[in-house]
This record gives sequence, structure tokens and C-alpha cells, in this order.
Amino acid sequence: MLASFLVLFAAEWGDLSQLLTITLVARYDAPGSVFLGALAALLTVSGLAVVAGKALANRVPLHLLMYGGAGVCLVLEALTLYELLA
Repeated sequence: MLASFLVLFAAEWGDLSQLLTITLVARYDAPGSVFLGALAALLTVSGLAVVAGKALANRVPLHLLMYGGAGVCLVLEALTLYELLA
């Protein structure tokens, strides 16, 4: 459990949504309102991901989803390499 926490903590550190939330708190000096808005946004996006993922998993075999995800990662890798080398 600790290893999972540390990996996720490191991956999410400096996330753009965190930086935006910090900026909003600093700009409007309303930490409570920003916290509630950020929490509502996170819960909404997470809920949509769960619902969409469940619906997709019911209609598409898991191995095809895994190949699709791998394909997206390969495309993103190719685009990143192109950006770095161009």
C-alpha cells in the first residue's frame, strides 16, 4: 500500500490541476471555495471515467481495450520523439 501511495504521489506531484488550484487560491484568496470546486470537478471527472469505462468494458473485449491503450501510448511516444528530434 505504501509503494502504491508513493508511486501515485510522485506521478501526481506538479500536476497541472494542482498548479491551477494553487493559482486560484492565491488569486482569489478563497481556499474553501476553490477546494469545493476542485473536489467537485475531481469527483465529476472520476465518476464519468467510471461510468464510461464500465460501459466500454461491457461492449468491447478487455484484450482489445488493452491493445487500443497500447496503440495510443505508441502514438504518443512517436509524437514525443518527433517533437524532440524536429
